[in-house]
Amino acid sequence: MTPSTRRIDRRTFVRDSATCLATSGIALSSGGHARGESSGATTEYFDAHVHLTQGWYGPERGPLTAEAMVRWMDANDVGQAAVLPLVSPEAFWYPISTDFVLRETARFPDRLVPFCAIDPRTAGTHLPTKAELVGMLKRYQDAGARGFGEHKPQLPIDDPLSMRLYEACSEVGLPVLFHLDNAANMDRPGLPGLERVLTTYPDLPLIGHGKGWWASIAGGLVQEELHVGYPRGPVAPGGAIDRLMEKHGNLYGDLSSSGAHAMMRDPEFGQAFLARRADRLLFGTDYYDLMQKSFAQFDLFDEFTLPDDKRVAISRGNARRLLYGE
Repeated sequence: MTPSTRRIDRRTFVRDSATCLATSGIALSSGGHARGESSGATTEYFDAHVHLTQGWYGPERGPLTAEAMVRWMDANDVGQAAVLPLVSPEAFWYPISTDFVLRETARFPDRLVPFCAIDPRTAGTHLPTKAELVGMLKRYQDAGARGFGEHKPQLPIDDPLSMRLYEACSEVGLPVLFHLDNAANMDRPGLPGLERVLTTYPDLPLIGHGKGWWASIAGGLVQEELHVGYPRGPVAPGGAIDRLMEKHGNLYGDLSSSGAHAMMRDPEFGQAFLARRADRLLFGTDYYDLMQKSFAQFDLFDEFTLPDDKRVAISRGNARRLLYGE
């Protein structure tokens, strides 16, 4: 095993990352963060997928406040986290609005990165023109939103209303994080609907997440398998994700939720996939519930041996490139 591919723990990686930044001439503040736009530059993770929630379905499961989120981040070496609203009625137990996310994240601007969301059906009622959609997205962007999502309507992924949203996001410059299974952004095995979106909007970064998305690392799927949270066994060749990533440079994957399991179900495949697609994968946990105690995503770099540059890309570099242009 060469020094560049050694297996290291998370704490050691944080230490080594700080050393690399210091020796490269990046000034550090007294708090250990690089000066500039991101105070989380020297910490290990940028979590691309979390939610702030309210206590509407029991005090034991909420609220997950901004303060509680930052404490959890501190305990887990997470420097920054993208906070996603959930506005579609199928997406959550209750709506988590963009305004709520913008307001709550404003207290921790160096740590919590707000996204925005619009239910695509609004494009058929209250925002019927492209100018109106673009205008609302720009207002969200001006208020601090760095991306769009979690996009989770109970519509086909290439539904005409969603296509109008993608067009507006592409014009404004907001990457889209979408959930895909048989109940949200529905598609068929092989993901032909997603490919239509990728082809139509080649400049729009699309970040995949969800049961159907991660099931699609494997080939030979039937429709029902796009809704299995944790498929088991070896990954059959011919998966749509690898094929689409090879063909479309605007496709990315969010490793939250079932993403870590997708890598670990077939370690040989997972090792090769992480190395092959390191420039397209974003670390994430989908933390939204105080009762969540275990996150397999934190084990990925202990389970798999990756060169330092690929590990940094997945853990935070790709997210910062997409959201900050770094």
